[in-house]
Amino acid sequence: MSTHVTSPAGAHSLLSPAVVRSAVVPVIQQQVSLLEPSLARICGYHLGFVDEHGDLSSGGDGKMTRASLMLAVADGVGLQPEDVQSHAAAVELLHNATLVHDDVADADDLRRGRRSAWKVFGTGPAIHAGNALQVLGLQMVVNDSGPGHKEIAGAFTEAIGLVHAGQARELTIRPGSDAGIAAYEQMVKEKASALLECSLGTPAIRAGRSENVLAALHDAGRHLGIALQISNDVEDIWGDPAVTGKPIRGDIQRRNPTFPVLVAMSTGSPAGDRLSRAWDADSTTDAHLQEMADLIEEAGGRRTAERLSRHHLESALENLGRAELSPNATAELTALFDRIVNRAG
Repeated sequence: MSTHVTSPAGAHSLLSPAVVRSAVVPVIQQQVSLLEPSLARICGYHLGFVDEHGDLSSGGDGKMTRASLMLAVADGVGLQPEDVQSHAAAVELLHNATLVHDDVADADDLRRGRRSAWKVFGTGPAIHAGNALQVLGLQMVVNDSGPGHKEIAGAFTEAIGLVHAGQARELTIRPGSDAGIAAYEQMVKEKASALLECSLGTPAIRAGRSENVLAALHDAGRHLGIALQISNDVEDIWGDPAVTGKPIRGDIQRRNPTFPVLVAMSTGSPAGDRLSRAWDADSTTDAHLQEMADLIEEAGGRRTAERLSRHHLESALENLGRAELSPNATAELTALFDRIVNRAG
């Protein structure tokens, strides 16, 4: 059973979203249905399966990025989709648990173009729903008894622990010094990269591939996560809300010191100094947010961030090339990496 989709011209295409969803979504839906009814409703809403009243919805179930990566690597090491199907569903449940909690922590009103779960159901119920998604994901991994199951369970547990550490570390980052940039880099490796590394590495463990292959896939996931997070930081300030599904400049409105901000404030330039003063002001008007965005760009924050994101994407692809996957899978993943970071295609 192949997970590839080939264009009529014979060129490699991205892993088909329909293939990924058909393999993963039914498993997720079945798991969510086992929850206590009120939790199942909140989780189903967040995942796009139902509306706020519990009726079937086409609200969108996300990009299934991590499941797509896992299924592509599985194909590249000679596995069938069903060999990692439960793990692909589990990593999506864990990722969505972090999104529910992130929306609460950041007071984000929107997720995927509609109201966040906490805005619809309340903060407390949303926190419990996020916890429920995490438990579901980990339980699926623990219940697996296939090859490498103990090592895989350990990798998943370590990954979600790193995500929580990164989420906590993010709240401590302060702009204006190199220490802030160093803390950001560590935070991204934990929060953004851990589940990506787990997604890429799980099929290799299941297939019994060498430590060198696993290391290459983990390195690819680490660099991919950094590239993705920095790209998202740029997108928050200068992106299109119609594409992101979230309001523009939410991070700087909340004074969340993302990478472009940290770079701009560490330059010691006149624009960086003006940004620091604007940052400390209480204003959240559109004009003030626009002024800060302009100062970030003038101080070089955008340019540096875009350059570093490209660098980490290139490093991710270099490590992917060392992973000894099939040529077809490598082509699929190369295109998928680009899509993940740049929203290409």
